[in-house]
Amino acid sequence: MHHSIRTHLALVPLALVLLVPAAFVLRPGGAPSLTTPERTVFLFDTALRSDFLYWAWMRLANRTLVGAILATPPEVLEKADAEEQARAAQMLEHTLPVTARRLGLVNDAKVVLSLPRYELERIRAPTLVIGVADDRFGIWDAARYTAEHIPGARFVGYPSGGHIWIGRHREMLGEVAAFLKSAR
Repeated sequence: MHHSIRTHLALVPLALVLLVPAAFVLRPGGAPSLTTPERTVFLFDTALRSDFLYWAWMRLANRTLVGAILATPPEVLEKADAEEQARAAQMLEHTLPVTARRLGLVNDAKVVLSLPRYELERIRAPTLVIGVADDRFGIWDAARYTAEHIPGARFVGYPSGGHIWIGRHREMLGEVAAFLKSAR
């Protein structure tokens, strides 16, 4: 019996950190919680079917991929420092081979269109939720909704940075580190 208690306690999270979470949000008229931008759907049907085509898009139409795949306004990335631009480029590079990831990306897009409402009020772990207002996947409202419904959750919102929080990376890591230190 002692062993089962220890096993159960090991499953209780000490803290929960949700970075730009794809989550349910109550919208008027039952509209989907999140959306998949039209350009992203277009890329799922075209560039993501070929590793070479995706690679070529990275070289020739990078702004399109940044907006559609990284869900970040291209102008935000263009104004970012070299380190952040390199981080975004690395994220795009790491999607190769994209053909091996395509079905998973398409599935993710389908799943977020029909997210159920979880019983957020039952979460007891200290929780930090981070959202970015210009996230092109529409995560901002979902992040705020989640933080509002988890008892005691802390919400940190950034006005810009897109889905991959460009220009906010160090600040966000500092928030997470401070939160985890305080949650011990």
